[in-house]
Amino acid sequence: MPESALSRARLFLLPALLIAEIIVFASLSPRFLTADNFANIVINASDLALIAAGLTLVIILGGIDVSTGYAVGVVAWIAAKLMSAGQPAIVVVLVSLVAGALLGSINGLLTTVAKVPPIIATLGMAAVFQTVLFGLWNSNDLFATPVAPLLSGQRFLGVPMVLAIVIVVYALLWWLSRKRRFGRNVYAIGSNPEAASLSGIRSRLVVFACYAILGLLVGLAATIYIGRVGVVQASTGNELTLLAIAAVVVVGGTSILGGEGSVLRTLGGLAFIVVLQNGIVLAGVPPLWNGLIIGLTILLAVSVDVLAKRGDSRKLFRRLA
Repeated sequence: MPESALSRARLFLLPALLIAEIIVFASLSPRFLTADNFANIVINASDLALIAAGLTLVIILGGIDVSTGYAVGVVAWIAAKLMSAGQPAIVVVLVSLVAGALLGSINGLLTTVAKVPPIIATLGMAAVFQTVLFGLWNSNDLFATPVAPLLSGQRFLGVPMVLAIVIVVYALLWWLSRKRRFGRNVYAIGSNPEAASLSGIRSRLVVFACYAILGLLVGLAATIYIGRVGVVQASTGNELTLLAIAAVVVVGGTSILGGEGSVLRTLGGLAFIVVLQNGIVLAGVPPLWNGLIIGLTILLAVSVDVLAKRGDSRKLFRRLA
């Protein structure tokens, strides 16, 4: 099936935007094109990168999760409490991973067993997580120290060590999604859930597994988040939800309709978002514009994606007529 003009345009949109914003921000701030600044970008984006990686699988299979931000907040509070109690780093990380996986599994159960639409299920759980976090916070900020040097801003030869974690996670998810049957099943469910079920794919198990994997990465992201921010509040993590969806969907190629996408494309979307955030700050632009620009770009990307798919469907229909 030939690609539509919009489909081809999407392939070049991300590189063009990245090049354009780098040129613009480099001209606005002499600090932008420095090794130290790019190291800071990596450190500040590492927790978001982990969430976006897991969210990619969920969106490919036709789901969504708008509760990830507040889930990070809940797990971050648990991790900070364990740190303040003097628990070793390995215990904090393991408990955070389990807690995140449990929160993700709740969303998985709601969508597979209770058959609640993903947007409704995760929106409801976002409200639950937000309420739980607000109750745990109880008007008292909980200050936290980094869980471990590897999960903080420690660098080796100028390169943040947390980058190694991000690379390993993305490599594993790429291998899982592209080289294993599980990944083929994810794409099949996203493309046509009914056909996937009729072909013998255990759709419920695959969907549940994707939400659990996302929860696991949310737990890991929370251990990085508290070291970066240093405090847990009632609003902790809420900004990550929009940014994660933006990184996956915005000109990264992962279709909001399911069946198409890649964690490698998510890396491109992530780069666009974090460079945009960093450049806005260095250029002295008011922070209010950050959310506005990202929000408008999400709407633009989703519109292009839907129009491109409609164009491809119409061409296929004409060929078959």
